[in-house]
Amino acid sequence: MRRARAVFVAAMAVSWLGGCGGAAIQVAAIDDMERARAGPAAAEGAKLAPEAYARAEQERRIALEEHAAGDDVGAVLHAQRAVAAYDHALAVVRLARATTELADAQKTLDDATTEVQGIEGSRVQLEREAAELDERVRLSRERLLPASSAPATGEREAARLVAARALAVEARLLCDAARLVAADAAGLADADGEQGKLDGRLAAGPRPAPIDEAARVRARCLDVLTRARRASGDDASAADALLSELSASGGWDPARDERGVVVTLHDAFRGPELAVEATTKLRDLGRVAAAHPGFALQVVVHDAVPARPRDDADTRRVGAAVQALVAGGASAGRIKPELAGARAPLVDPGDARQRARNERLDVVFVASGK
Repeated sequence: MRRARAVFVAAMAVSWLGGCGGAAIQVAAIDDMERARAGPAAAEGAKLAPEAYARAEQERRIALEEHAAGDDVGAVLHAQRAVAAYDHALAVVRLARATTELADAQKTLDDATTEVQGIEGSRVQLEREAAELDERVRLSRERLLPASSAPATGEREAARLVAARALAVEARLLCDAARLVAADAAGLADADGEQGKLDGRLAAGPRPAPIDEAARVRARCLDVLTRARRASGDDASAADALLSELSASGGWDPARDERGVVVTLHDAFRGPELAVEATTKLRDLGRVAAAHPGFALQVVVHDAVPARPRDDADTRRVGAAVQALVAGGASAGRIKPELAGARAPLVDPGDARQRARNERLDVVFVASGK
């Protein structure tokens, strides 16, 4: 059957070639074959699909032999087969390339999946370690809190009351520093509530003095400030750099505490008014604040002796200090005035010769991370 079909096709080709100019068609078929072989696709097929390319070369060789023998029909048929074989070789190359690219893409996907799984495992591990670390910090903080105070003599209880009031002031200043870092700092509202209750108890002069409660409230406010700084991305090195800068400039004698960098001015007031020298220094500090916008300012007025009822001298003092800082360039919206009264003394307030040192003005640079 196949032989009959081949004979029929050959007969039809002879008839068609005879009617259409066999030599011209044969030459055209040979030219198409040679162009297909000379193209870059055939060269690529010779490298990457050698078997398919070999079949095309065989058909070409036969076509050229038929052409040399004068067999127009055989030359055309084998030339067309050669062209088809070259195209087949190109298709094999493209399929091989696509298969390779698919394999590479699958490998890349597998590698990426493995990497993602590794990262996820690391994240889970880090979260577990962070939770364990938080728990250890919490336990350590609880261990650092003072043990309950034992009963004491009347004189010792009086000293404890002074100390409790000083701790309460420190707690308020720490909580207010946290508010400068973040107005909605986590835990701030609860700490404020505890501080308010403590102030109410202290106002009544209780015995025994709530020294333990005052220490806990201070620790609570310090914790709020620490967490607020961590959440704001505060860089502790900024405070170190500012401390070094102020120390190098001379005349400031700065110090560090939990709130930040503290500059203390003694003899800053003449009655309720600022002394001239203090005004100059505060304006200079205002310029420092303007050059370091990442810090807020806490301005604290301390007294040597308790103020008399309805005495507004401290209010006028802190207002004048804030005004001088703003005149130097500090942002008024980044300043928090504070009145500590005589509740946080540096020296024994009962020592008449030394207690004047308790009157002072603190300017605290609170790193806020903003």
